This record gives sequence, C-alpha cells and structure tokens, in this order.
Amino acid sequence: MATLTLEQIAEKARNHRVTPAERKAQRVSLIMGLRSRNSTLTRDEVSSFLDQNEGHETAEKKAG
Repeated sequence: MATLTLEQIAEKARNHRVTPAERKAQRVSLIMGLRSRNSTLTRDEVSSFLDQNEGHETAEKKAG
C-alpha cells in the first residue's frame, strides 16, 4: 500500500462527496455524543427515530 502525502490526502478529502449513509452515521454519532451520561438511548433507537422522522422505512418494517 502506497503512503499518501498530506497534499494527496487533502485533495482526496476535497473531492469526496458524503453519501446519505455517511451523513446518517454522522448524525447518529452526534446525537450519541450529545446525550447525557445517564441516558439509556441506543444507536438503534436513534437510527430508527431518524428513519421515522425522515419518512424512511427501516429494514424491519420492510420485511414485516
């Protein structure tokens, strides 16, 4: 595997387009980071809420 220079890494980052899946993962991560220490909220619950809030069906709903 070739080692990239800092300039090559920066260029790669500039040209990257965030996918919907990456954006959702970032949103879930943000929410998980902002929750209180005593929170029992899980990643699955956050993901499900985002799906419902945005009008997307979860895989479980599609299968059922």
